[in-house]
Order: sequence, then C-alpha cells, then structure tokens
Amino acid sequence: MVAPNSHHTPEAPHGTGDGSAAAREQSSSASLAPSPSPRAGQSFPPYHQGQLDVFCGVYAVANALRSVQPLGMGQARRLFNDVLLDLARDADAFRAVLYNATDHDALVRAVLERASRDVVPLRVERPFAASPALRVTGRVGPDASPPARRTHGPDASPQPTPRAVWETLVGWLCGGAGRAAVLRFHRYLPFKGDPVISHWTAAGIPLGDTLFLHDSSRESNAIHVIERGGFVTAPEHLSDDRLLLVEPRCLYLLEVAAQDAP
Repeated sequence: MVAPNSHHTPEAPHGTGDGSAAAREQSSSASLAPSPSPRAGQSFPPYHQGQLDVFCGVYAVANALRSVQPLGMGQARRLFNDVLLDLARDADAFRAVLYNATDHDALVRAVLERASRDVVPLRVERPFAASPALRVTGRVGPDASPPARRTHGPDASPQPTPRAVWETLVGWLCGGAGRAAVLRFHRYLPFKGDPVISHWTAAGIPLGDTLFLHDSSRESNAIHVIERGGFVTAPEHLSDDRLLLVEPRCLYLLEVAAQDAP
C-alpha cells in the first residue's frame, strides 16, 4: 500500500484487521529475476510487485520461500497463477482482493497452503493468532480521543508487546536452517490518522538490532529494515520516533518441513 496522494490503486476503507484499513496497497515496478540457491543469511534479489496489482501478500510468501528454498521464476509464476485461479472461484473474495476491501490475511494463508502442497512442505506457526484485530485508521497517538486509544480488542485481550513480537520473530529466524517469516506492517506520518503504507513483507535474517526485509517494493518510500526499538504493536503507542505498527496476529513463521527419505 502507498501514500494516498500517489498514483496507485487505493485500498478500500476497513476498520479492523478482518477487512478494513483506509490505506493503499504498496506497489512497485514489475521485475522478475532468476532465483539463486539460497543460503542462510544470503542476500538475493526479491521478486518485485507490479505497479497495477495489490498482491504484496503473494510476493511476501514467495520471497520468504525463496530465502530458504530454490524458487525459480517459472515456479513462482505457477504459484502466483494457481493461487489467483483458486481465489477466482469465489467472485466476492476475488473482488475484495482486487479492490483491497480486505487485509489480505486469507490470501496469505491460501498462498502458504498452495506452496506447502506444490513447492515444498511447510510447517506454519502463528504465535499471536489469538491477538485481537487492530483498528489502524483514524486518529492515533498521544492526542487521540479516548475511544480510539485502546490496547485491547473486543474481547479485552491485550496486544503482545513489541518486545514479545521481536523476540519471537528473531528467536524463530535464528533457531535453525530453513526458517522464514511473513508479516504485515503499517507506516504512519506524524499527525496523520491513517497509515500511508500498509504492506505484507518477508523477514530476513536479523543483524544485531536490525531486521532486514526481503521486500517486493521498489517505491522510494519502501521500508527495507525494521529496528528493534522502532515499531509498536498498538496504534495508541505510535509516536514521532516510532511510526511503524507491526500487526502481531499477522505474523506467520515458516519452516521447511523435514521430508522422509525415499
């Protein structure tokens, strides 16, 4: 998703994570490059999202896979096409994705399921799946009105802290070979109520307090690193020096599953 004043496809407003942020799907110029065989921590040119599509969730999964498993352009295209063909069987769901009337979480799950079936068996964990959906639009921060300032979801369950999310994510990525992660973030500007970017991305190997991303965007405002102390997990904790919101419930931890010898 990109800034509202840029020339890109807008995302339909949505109020909670199950189908609603008033932001725009981040996009970028199309470019697919051959995939090298990955090694732990090795840099590689990510597949890049096209300027006319809103499928950053598909690219995020493809790039996460590519960081731990050889995934050539042809195989990545088949995965992309098969997922869209599956989605097109449900006209309403397909329309919601095309017009960004969704947070794309269901699409990410569909890509993971298809990849696990057709590319390589995966073990997928969602450590914060029970976290409440976030309302990422409207005024936020210290000057927010009382109704908008909340750290709890409808069931009064608290959001995980940034420390818990960071330690879970980094602990997973550093816990063994064949591991990757997919996450969703929102980027804000000071005194702005809505995020200027809402985006799915693939996490790379952390170096110290910096997490590098295998991101699909080539936009000038793209985010390619997340700092340990540079993000929040609830809108009311946003501040001038922390304008990045990571959604805990949209964190997916992936691992190439052990396969039985023939």
